[in-house]
Amino acid sequence: MATLLGGAIAGGLGLLGALFAKATSRWPARHAARFTALCRLDALQDGAPLETSFSFDRVEGWYRERVKRLVYVMKDAQGAPVVLSRSCTHLGCPVRWKPKTTTFDCACHGGKFDAEGAPIAGPPKSPLRRLNARIAGEMVEVEET
Repeated sequence: MATLLGGAIAGGLGLLGALFAKATSRWPARHAARFTALCRLDALQDGAPLETSFSFDRVEGWYRERVKRLVYVMKDAQGAPVVLSRSCTHLGCPVRWKPKTTTFDCACHGGKFDAEGAPIAGPPKSPLRRLNARIAGEMVEVEET
């Protein structure tokens, strides 16, 4: 009888511990992708990225924060939207679009990226982060990440 009671108590405590860990975890929960409106599709011009931003609330267990992402939006050769982060992959400094050279330039350490976000000069080794995007009616939507 005592063994059965001890087992029930241990099992109950284990369950409570697992529920507490799940409720207070800072690790992102696995859920369906959420998208937010970014801009109208007709606002995108050929060859010129649109500088914009979007915000969303991220909830991880007990932790809640308002996240703001700075991005460039453009069309690829097929007319599909492409969304690139405005943060350099070297140390996170902001990158700026330079229409004369058709490059994204980072003023901090001389990094340069081509029009598709691939590194072409300076210390960055990785391309600009590409966010998942889709067309919903007349709007370009981007995944909240």
